[in-house]
Amino acid sequence: MKNRIIDAAEKRFSQYGFRRVTMDDIASDLGISKKTLYLHFKSKGDIAWAVKERMHRDIDKLLQRAKREIPGPIERFKKVIAEVTSRVSVMGSAFMTDIKKEIPDLWRECEEFREREIYEYIGGILKEGVKKGKIRKDIDTKIAVMSYLGAIRMIIQPEILMKNQFSIEDAFNNILKIFLEGIQK
Repeated sequence: MKNRIIDAAEKRFSQYGFRRVTMDDIASDLGISKKTLYLHFKSKGDIAWAVKERMHRDIDKLLQRAKREIPGPIERFKKVIAEVTSRVSVMGSAFMTDIKKEIPDLWRECEEFREREIYEYIGGILKEGVKKGKIRKDIDTKIAVMSYLGAIRMIIQPEILMKNQFSIEDAFNNILKIFLEGIQK
């Protein structure tokens, strides 16, 4: 039942953001009572945390699968960014804006996860690319990772996306294109 609730909530959150979704909405979508919903989650905030946890597990699985299945570092980098972007963009800017304001601890944890994954995973891909001769040796991989992370931090912010009318997908794709065309041989 918990997974069904998380599925329904994620769908609602992606359409309406966090603030506009009620526990009644989620219960109604599932055809269950609010009482049943509250047996599994104490609050809408708890459901949002569960959505985040599942998203992070999905991303971790995706990264591990890409590591096993895609041997080329540049191809793996592109595939990982495309798949992560697809997974994250499902939630939309409204949800991100609401979470940043309403549950700042959740937003902060998402930011920390993103930074940790970028440093570890993307840094590893870049080092591998240098070793395999796919990425220029005169590029400091730490600075490259920091540059990529800086672009993500600056642009993938709810208020920036909404103000400039960028979709999450367009923003990630443009950052990726700028980044890769600057480091590929």
